[in-house]
Amino acid sequence: LKIKDNKGVLVPRAHDKIRFSISGPGEIVATDNGDATSFESFQSHERKTFNGMALVIVRLKPGATGKVVLTAEADGLKKTEIKIQPSSGQ
Repeated sequence: LKIKDNKGVLVPRAHDKIRFSISGPGEIVATDNGDATSFESFQSHERKTFNGMALVIVRLKPGATGKVVLTAEADGLKKTEIKIQPSSGQ
């Protein structure tokens, strides 16, 4: 996840707290932001951005079918949804 301005340019000084949620046959495994000094739990579904970025790791449930939707929200920022469609391949 990258915090961008209305022109699509990364905002490297952004430190917004992002709330992640998921729907469908998946789960949030961990979040991070690359800040080695952060004491936020990797298992938290909330994470402050570092240099305008954060990371969320999603695991699909074994044998899952159907769409997974990952949502990222923060006060004052536009909500973002990412749709993940499990493939039938190995």
